[in-house]
Formats: sequence, structure tokens, C-alpha cells
Amino acid sequence: MPSLSLLPLLLYLLFSASAHAEPPLEELPLWELGLGAGALYTPDYPSSAERHTRALALPYVVYRGDILRVGDGQAARAVAAESSRFELSMSFDAAFDARSDRNERREGMPDLDFLFEVGPQLRLKLGRYEFSGNGYGELDLALQGRAVFSTDFKGIDHQGFVAEPMLRYRHWGLLWPQLETNVSLRPIWADRQLHDFFYTVAPEFANPDRPAYDAGEGYFGTQLSLFARWNFTDRLQVFGGTQIISHQGAANRHSPLFEKDYTVNFGGGFLWSLFDSKRTVLRPRGR
Repeated sequence: MPSLSLLPLLLYLLFSASAHAEPPLEELPLWELGLGAGALYTPDYPSSAERHTRALALPYVVYRGDILRVGDGQAARAVAAESSRFELSMSFDAAFDARSDRNERREGMPDLDFLFEVGPQLRLKLGRYEFSGNGYGELDLALQGRAVFSTDFKGIDHQGFVAEPMLRYRHWGLLWPQLETNVSLRPIWADRQLHDFFYTVAPEFANPDRPAYDAGEGYFGTQLSLFARWNFTDRLQVFGGTQIISHQGAANRHSPLFEKDYTVNFGGGFLWSLFDSKRTVLRPRGR
């Protein structure tokens, strides 16, 4: 697995630290508004050999409420219960669409619409680590299950369910005080409906090079993510990252739409906070 090269670093970080550290408290604005932009170079769909660059510019929003929390280095989530050991919340995710007329393997088939996901998340706080001269780290296990929906912005369709347990280590202040780093490992399983969205070839779209195929449920792949964010100022952040996805052993490797056992995403961008609230809140770092 590609994660093995990171194991010595992770072990060094964990065993050279105080395992009972409390997260530093920060006084931060309740909300921030600004601009964000980024680009992602990614396969058209899971296991696709064809890749495209996608660019996006959006308003940048952070909200640090007791229940609803948006941005601040994490996706949006709604916190239902929280303690020093766990957090129960609703989590959200999304993915770009893919045009079939730009993908040779899917030519003549329907486009893949934008996806968004919503569902419960149980986050187990496995360890908090304080390093002399090297900042602060957190090790978490998030048990996630989400419903998946697609949209062409004319309607919304349900596309099944996904389960994604995630082991994640985050570190603030490694090498430089302004640097935040994030390493996560996430195996993914999905039901038949979501596999069907990506890998089924209906008889009307079959041809000699793309035989009909009926996808089944099961293992999707395992994703290793590496992410870094540099805080130039309190208002300007630059970020970048990569994802290595292994599809070896995936349930639908025999689909004619399945092409590669390994795929890689690259992305980067910036966040610029322009306005913030006068009201501030005390938050443990990263929450």
C-alpha cells in the first residue's frame, strides 16, 4: 500500500510526544467571509484513465457555531454531541461531474452529474499530542455513512449509500508555525446503486469494445490523502494536496468502464478572508 512510506514518520510523531495533550484554545471570529479559488487535476471518474483539470472560484465562508460548523480546514458539519473523546455530527461531501463526450470509454453514454453526500459521522478522538518545538497533533478515527445524490441543477436523484471509515492525523506547526499538515487513509464501500452509477453499461449503450455490464455492490477502493495549508497571514491561506486511490480488489474491476488499479488527484488553491464578525469564540484548534 502507498501509505507504508508514511508509517515511520507517523510512528515517530506519535511516540515522541505527550499523548495526553489538550488542544490549544484559539480566539477566533464567529464567522468569516471572503474568496476562495482552486484547481484540481483528477480522473473523470473512479479508475478512469482519462483526466481533466477542473477550476472553481467560490465565496469563502467560515462559521464556528456550537452546532453548525463550516470551513476552517474541514468540510461542513452539524455537531449533535461532543466530548473530549468523541464527536457525533452530520458530515457532507461533493464531487465534480464528468461529460461523456470528453471521455473515450464513456462516449455515447449519459453524462455523470455532480454528486453530493450527507450522513452521520462518529468521530473518535484517539490521541492528542504536544511536541516541544514542533507544535500539536491529533489522531482521529471517523466512522462515516452517507447518502449520495446526483444533480444536473434541474433535478436531484438518489444514487445510493457509501461507507467511509477514515483514520486521520493532523499536525499544526510541523517544521514551521504557519504550516498545517493532514494525512488520512480511507477505505470505501458502496451499495449496488452507486456502483451502478459509475460502472454499469446498459444494453442500449453496449458496443463491440464496451460490452453490457451489470455492476454489483461492495468495495470501491482505498484513498490515501496528503494535504498541507500555509497560513501567510490571519486572512490569507494557500493550500495543496494529493490523493492516491487504490482500486485493487474493487467489486467491479471487470466492468468495461474500469481502467486503472491506481489513480492520483492533484489540487491547490487559496482562501482570502475579507470580512469577519466582531464577536469571537474560543475554539480548540481545528474544530
